[in-house]
Amino acid sequence: MPENRDLWAVLLSPEVLVTFIVTALLAGLVIWLLTSLAERRRRGALAQQRLQQEDTIERLLSSLEQDKAKTVAEYEAHVRERDERITHLEGEINRLRDRLSSSGLMGLFGGRQRDVVSALLLENEQLHELVASQQAELREMMSDLTGKLLDRMDRQAQESARAVRYKQALLSAFLQQEEARRLLDQMVAEGRIAPPDVPPEAEESR
Repeated sequence: MPENRDLWAVLLSPEVLVTFIVTALLAGLVIWLLTSLAERRRRGALAQQRLQQEDTIERLLSSLEQDKAKTVAEYEAHVRERDERITHLEGEINRLRDRLSSSGLMGLFGGRQRDVVSALLLENEQLHELVASQQAELREMMSDLTGKLLDRMDRQAQESARAVRYKQALLSAFLQQEEARRLLDQMVAEGRIAPPDVPPEAEESR
C-alpha cells in the first residue's frame, strides 16, 4: 500500500502533471500543424486542378475559334477562286461572241455554218447559265454547311464551358463544406461548443 501511495504521489506531483500537460499541448500542436499542412496541400492540389481545368477550356475555346476562322477563310478563298473562274469564262464567251458577230466575220460562213456557230454560242450560253446556277446552289449549300458546322462548334464549346463551370461549382461547395467541418471540429476540440449528443443506440452499438 505505501508503494502504491508513493506511485500516485509521484504521478500526481506538480512536476509530472506539468510535464504531461506540456507534452499533450506539444502533441496537439504537432497534430494541428500536420493537419493544417495536409489541408493546405489538399486545397493547393484542388486549386491547381481547377486552374488546369480553366486552362483546358481556354485552350479548347481558342482552338475552336482558330478552326472557325480557318474554315471561313478557306471557304471565302474557294468562293473567290470560283468567282474569278466564272468571270474569266464569261469574258472568253463574250470575246468569242463579239469576234464572231463583228461586221463581215459571220459572213465568211455559209448559211449552214452560221446556224452551227449560232447553235454552239447558244449552247455555250445555256451551259454557262447552268454552271452559274449550279455554282449559286453550291455556294448556298456550302454556306449552310459552314453555318451548321460553326453552330455545332459553338454548341460544343458552350457545353464544355458549362461542364467546367459545373465542376468548379461542385469544387467550391466541397471546399466550403470542408472548411465548415474543420472549423466545427476545431471549436469542439477547443471546448467552445459542446459536441453533439450521441443517441443511446449508437452508444450501445459501440
